[in-house]
Amino acid sequence: MINGGSEVTDSFVLSSDASVTGVSNVGLWVSNGDFPVALSWVISTAPDGAGTVEGSGAGVGLGASFLETVGSFDIYAASFSTGAVALTPGTYYLELFHATSENAGSVFWDINGGPSTADSNGGPISSESFEIDGKVPEPTSVVLLGLGLMALAGTARLRRLPR
Repeated sequence: MINGGSEVTDSFVLSSDASVTGVSNVGLWVSNGDFPVALSWVISTAPDGAGTVEGSGAGVGLGASFLETVGSFDIYAASFSTGAVALTPGTYYLELFHATSENAGSVFWDINGGPSTADSNGGPISSESFEIDGKVPEPTSVVLLGLGLMALAGTARLRRLPR
């Protein structure tokens, strides 16, 4: 459950520098007729805030798409923006907490002790997972940037040679 002081933490690994811009496909369960509206988040280098905090947000508004009703719960795939959190290669922990809903009901990370039975775009949405949205420099872009810098350096050197 992600309400009050409850939280959920999961890790993700980056193999290169990246700018995290958001998180999507977070499975959230609310009572029938309710709607998830906000949550708080932290990205850090160790679970439970024990490491360096790389980025955070409190009461961040959610975009949420209804997936289906299972028993007395409506299941949503939620997303939110993190701004631009620059990260280097390594393991990071995303912590979600203090979720709120439209009717001040409980917001659950997972209601059945395992992967959700809800579907997202024709496939199951795992309540224990999420997708990190962001930008990683493409190798081609890095090479082009390097070539451009070399060309500028060469031009500057030619201008310094006597004529």
